Amino acid sequence: MKMRPTVLMLVALWTAAPPPSAAQAPPAASGAGWDSAAYYFLLARHHESAGEIDRAIEVLKQAISLAPESAELRAELAGIYARQNRAAAAIETAEEALKYDPQNREANRIIGSIYAAAADQRRAIRPGESPQLYVARAIAALERAVQAGPTELGLDLTLGRLYLLSESYDKAIPLLRRVASEQPGYADGAILLASALDGAGQTSDAIGTLEAMLADNPRSFRGHVMLAELREKAGDWEQAAQAYARAQSLNTRSGDLTLRRAAALINAGHGPTARDLLSELASKPEAQPLVLYLFASAQRMSGELAGAEATARRLRQAAPDDPRGMYVLAQVLEARGDVNGAEQSLRDILKRDPNDATALNYLGYMFAERGVRLDEAVELVQRALKVEPGNAAFLDSLGWAYFQQGKLDLADPPLTEAAGKMPKNSVIQDHLGDLRYKQGRFADAAAAWERSLAGDGESIDRERILKKIQDAKSRQEAQ
Repeated sequence: MKMRPTVLMLVALWTAAPPPSAAQAPPAASGAGWDSAAYYFLLARHHESAGEIDRAIEVLKQAISLAPESAELRAELAGIYARQNRAAAAIETAEEALKYDPQNREANRIIGSIYAAAADQRRAIRPGESPQLYVARAIAALERAVQAGPTELGLDLTLGRLYLLSESYDKAIPLLRRVASEQPGYADGAILLASALDGAGQTSDAIGTLEAMLADNPRSFRGHVMLAELREKAGDWEQAAQAYARAQSLNTRSGDLTLRRAAALINAGHGPTARDLLSELASKPEAQPLVLYLFASAQRMSGELAGAEATARRLRQAAPDDPRGMYVLAQVLEARGDVNGAEQSLRDILKRDPNDATALNYLGYMFAERGVRLDEAVELVQRALKVEPGNAAFLDSLGWAYFQQGKLDLADPPLTEAAGKMPKNSVIQDHLGDLRYKQGRFADAAAAWERSLAGDGESIDRERILKKIQDAKSRQEAQ
């Protein structure tokens, strides 16, 4: 069978002759005329480069009439439509090309790129279509384009982004890793790779990817913000606060970052720093409820209990239905020794929402910590866990309530799980150490208390824990 030459082959031959000009009239089409089709192909490109779009389209249609089975010519015409933002015409023409060559790379690339852009913009290409369908269509087309030729970073990037949108993280990672590796100066490539790694549960690798990128691109605002968010997710609150500070230095107008940085500082145990950061915002008469909530929390951590109570009550007055005001007021009242007031504030929340998991856990833990109403403490925390199964803080509360009841066998599973999920939480590791000591597992008790000392350090008595470690090691030696 005689092989029909492709347009690309003909272009290579045609370029040996002088290029056609717009002034030249195209020769009359005679017969099957593949030479004439190739001429029109080149002439169309000439017209397009000269801004004569309608003429380029007309010439390409003439070429297609001479070579009606050519996928390449239709892909070329689809490309002109795409570059003119005529998305529907581009897709229709590219789909016609695929009828003659389903693996045509350019036609698949055009279809995939247009659907990908429309999915990003949530814009329907044709009336009545749902942009939600475009991601799958774009992926199918671009997968064919990738298979039809050598690796291209542009295709890898677009397809990797689409895999990310569809939560196909394992497919996205190798493509985006290649982009990030070959284009280290392209910050968005590393950010996309970090998103895919995090989605696949590889948060530490995502953090490493961003840190490497930021070493080369220290002014990437988005990179610093994402690093802060991932640090928060990993429970590294101090480093999250530092990343937010670096992002703020690049965009001083982002007020939201002030609040996120303050929250990270509070979680890291730096109440005074957070208080100073928020003081100006909190002093404004129109201060947001979130500002007041964070400011009251920072004041409480700084030991300014009277000021914290005043701020909490101001929040309650400004937003009486906001549960954050009730939470922080309960914390402040408990810190001031007003347990009844703290309990009432929490019960006010539960009257509004009996399934508020945070309030249920807080009240249950407050009872457990004080060793009172332990049956109710267990019941409250169990209700919280029904709302948020597996929550490490709630598991710790349940285990601690059982421990206070002397039910060590029931305390073991939730405390062990909580400690495994939050290895840097000093209080949880302290609770696990107390359990292991009561179980006679002195080496494990000492190890847990050492993790407590190495953790976030919040709400623990370091001298007391050091004495417990010494006692556990002495008993271990005596066994």
